[in-house]
Amino acid sequence: MASNFVRRVDQLDANVLDEELLHLLNTQYRKAFIYLPNSILARLGPELDVLFKFLFKYLPLSVLKCTFGQNLFQLQYHRSGSHQLASNNRLCTLAFISVCVPWLWDRIVRKIILTWPNNELSNKTLDASYVLERKFSAAHQLFALINFCIFLQKSTYLTLYERLLKVRPLYSVQQNIRSVQNDNIDRELLWHGLSEFLGFALPLINVTKIKGFFKRTFMPKSYKSHYKKYFIHNNLCSICGDIPNFPHTFGCSHVFCYYCISSIVLADPAYLCLDCDIKANGIENLKPLDSAKM
Repeated sequence: MASNFVRRVDQLDANVLDEELLHLLNTQYRKAFIYLPNSILARLGPELDVLFKFLFKYLPLSVLKCTFGQNLFQLQYHRSGSHQLASNNRLCTLAFISVCVPWLWDRIVRKIILTWPNNELSNKTLDASYVLERKFSAAHQLFALINFCIFLQKSTYLTLYERLLKVRPLYSVQQNIRSVQNDNIDRELLWHGLSEFLGFALPLINVTKIKGFFKRTFMPKSYKSHYKKYFIHNNLCSICGDIPNFPHTFGCSHVFCYYCISSIVLADPAYLCLDCDIKANGIENLKPLDSAKM
């Protein structure tokens, strides 16, 4: 016997699955026309699309009494207020108004108006059709929003068309009561608390300063003391190893790109040159270097 209550999350997930499956199948169906003349898709593209969407919606409704996504959650359309399955006529109408009504307006009504002789009456009728379409679209969105708010409260009629036709998905088999383990909840709460703490604390940590400290303290020196040079002679940035862009120095015998040294000194004013252990003493101590001296 079908259950009277259907979880909101199951209905929403089923709707999302239908949309994703439709997108995947539509991509494959489009590839079937890749070698055909472009004029076919230009003339009949909307008709082929609406036919494909209608078949995707109608075939499972006529056979399974539900969509593909609802079938995974053991849902079937029933008449409102009873446990009788919805009739084929109502399900066919549901598929038709869900897919074909926008196409009928755009491809038939609008096209009939455009075939009229170009006169004042046809222009006014065309303008009136655009105004009517905008008003209908705004009203439809408003009613759909109201219907969705009611759905969130009562868990009935996910779409406006289901409410108009008085059909709703119900479970086709008895659902077991879901039990939630406390240890799973504790684990989730602990993980979310840790992630929020890290997201708050990490921006407050001066990573550049800590990294510079560990480099100066634990990284082995790649030079000997008698190899230290006290005159500006280098032509490569001591940080990035490339040709310096807008070269600067702070008094030692090494050259730095302005961006490389300024970003580090702003984060760590006590920065020491890793090659000669001379202190930067703040960004105001940086001096531009004449490229002729390099």
